[in-house]
Amino acid sequence: MKLIRRRNSFRMQFLRAATIMIVFFIVIFVAIFNNFRQMLNKQYGESEKQSVEVIGNNIDYILNSVENLSNSIIFNQELMDSIKDGEKERLVEKLYSFYISSNNIEGIYVITPSGYLQVGAELQDGVKSFPRFELDQTTGEIIWFPTMEKNVKILSGSMTKRYFSMGRKIIDIYSLKELGFINIEVDESVLTGSFSDLSEDDSRIFICDDMGNIIASSDDDFTPIDSNNSSYYNTMIADDNANYVSYVEDGKKYVAIYSSFNYGKWYVVKTIPEAILYADVNRMQLYSIIGLIIPLIIMINAIVIYTKKITKPIEVMMLQMQEVEAGNLNVMVETNVYNELDDLSDSFNHMVNQIKKLMEDIVKVEQNKNELELEVLHAQINPHFLYNTLNTIRWMAKIKGEDSIADALIALVKLLRVSISFGNNMITLQEEIQYIENYILIQKLRFNQLFEIHYDIKEGHKRLNIPKLILQPIVENSLIYGIDEAEKREEPIIIEIFTREQEEYVEIVVRDNGNGIEQEILNNIFKQEANINRFSKVGLNNVNQRLKLYLGEAYGLQIVSSLNEGTTVIIRVPKNAS
Repeated sequence: MKLIRRRNSFRMQFLRAATIMIVFFIVIFVAIFNNFRQMLNKQYGESEKQSVEVIGNNIDYILNSVENLSNSIIFNQELMDSIKDGEKERLVEKLYSFYISSNNIEGIYVITPSGYLQVGAELQDGVKSFPRFELDQTTGEIIWFPTMEKNVKILSGSMTKRYFSMGRKIIDIYSLKELGFINIEVDESVLTGSFSDLSEDDSRIFICDDMGNIIASSDDDFTPIDSNNSSYYNTMIADDNANYVSYVEDGKKYVAIYSSFNYGKWYVVKTIPEAILYADVNRMQLYSIIGLIIPLIIMINAIVIYTKKITKPIEVMMLQMQEVEAGNLNVMVETNVYNELDDLSDSFNHMVNQIKKLMEDIVKVEQNKNELELEVLHAQINPHFLYNTLNTIRWMAKIKGEDSIADALIALVKLLRVSISFGNNMITLQEEIQYIENYILIQKLRFNQLFEIHYDIKEGHKRLNIPKLILQPIVENSLIYGIDEAEKREEPIIIEIFTREQEEYVEIVVRDNGNGIEQEILNNIFKQEANINRFSKVGLNNVNQRLKLYLGEAYGLQIVSSLNEGTTVIIRVPKNAS
């Protein structure tokens, strides 16, 4: 079954190729942009992680300063002595000196064998707010407590503030005797002030401990973190290195960026929607997409317009070609696009002119062929030839009887049959030789055996296809030139017909021992019609023209002749004519 291939126009092929290139460009652009976007996202994430880590380091510095303050108090021998001696005033005075040396603390609170003492913010609950029970379970290490709301006395009233605190046992470093407890309160605003500059819309920054208790928060939400409901808490607790976690909350994507400090017990956490964190990246992506789409639209329109401009002359040329196909050879294409199409249109116009000229030449050649065939026919039924033949037959009838007359008539019939057989202009060399044999039979009767003819046709050349009636005019010319002088010759006219093979063609040679042809006549033999009384009407020029018409310009006659040395006529025909 033959497959029918779908025809695609040049315009569609061009647009398809342009589309493939555009798609390829878009794919490359998207791949590069995605890599660039991931790199920017990573940089933004790293920047945020560094900011959070800086907050952790700053808060660590604050906590360390409070811890160092506690160390200074505990290791101060004068203060220890005042506790041992129960000198409250001296102890308060010493604590006050430590209190005013630090800007980060709200108050210092101690419980000694002498009782409860406080320096700084006066807590309304007093000793009740002291975390004595928790500290009593320790051995002197520092304990940080989460933020709690506490009432602070101010003049005649009170106000609620949020404090987180550090507590520890007071132990004599020399005797290792427990002398009481110390608690240092720090305002939660000290922590929130360290990250207030990083707060953004829809973002939250807070500090929590490893139990989920909120120490400080940018949104005043101190609800403890529920590990069962928080998608990032467990990951944060398991990894104490600065990192971030992506999670979804209420159908919205968030990023939790965190860093641990205070010996890995506290965490500073920043939660922010991805849309806010990567707002600049998303904005750049939007601008990049718009910056891509607009040039693409312009490019596509330009390609369509340019394609139409390119293909329009081709479409015009196709219409003109269809006109030529329909037979109109008066078509001329003008593109005026000043590119290769102009050369193509010029070539097309030249081709049409050549076709037109070739068709005119073919018509002319066919006319010449018909005229030559008619000339051959007229020549073969030349009244002078028929008169001489019939006159010979008449004398034969008187002298030799009916057998010779029959032979002559048969030969004449064969001659006329070949002469007037239209519709088959080509015959084999063997058929042409048979025609010559019949012609010679009649001529021998006419000229009373005054000549001889010999044949040497190679077996492989007998099937050569040649135009009919090309040997008879040559043989006839040999007889006409020599027969008038035959009575003066000691030997008869001898005509030889033979073939010989050359490298690129075959030669059919007709050679006689007649008187030859004068040089002047030889020079003009292919230029003018021969004298009807000395040459056949279908003369050598006629034979030469028919050979070129039927076989090509490379083939034809060559005549070699000199006075009193005979004449040789060489007929060149192609090898593949068989």
